[in-house]
Amino acid sequence: MGEYIKVKDSHTLLRDQGSNAIVNDSKYEYENYMHLKRQKEKETDKVNNLESEIDTLKSDVSEIKDLFKSFIEKLG
Repeated sequence: MGEYIKVKDSHTLLRDQGSNAIVNDSKYEYENYMHLKRQKEKETDKVNNLESEIDTLKSDVSEIKDLFKSFIEKLG
C-alpha cells in the first residue's frame, strides 16, 4: 500500500496512490458496516435453522401419516 491522498469533496475517502483504490477511513462507518454484516449473518443463520426445523417437522408428519395408514390398513 502506498501513500494516500484525500478524495475531493469527501471527509472519509482516501485514494491509494499505489493501487489507485478508494479507501474509506471512517472507523464509525466500518463499525456500522460490521454491525450490519453480523446482524445479516444472524438473520441468515436463523432462517437456515428454521428451514432445518421445518424439514424435520415435515419428515415427522410424513412418518406419522404412514403409521396411521398402516394402522388403518390393519384395522380394515
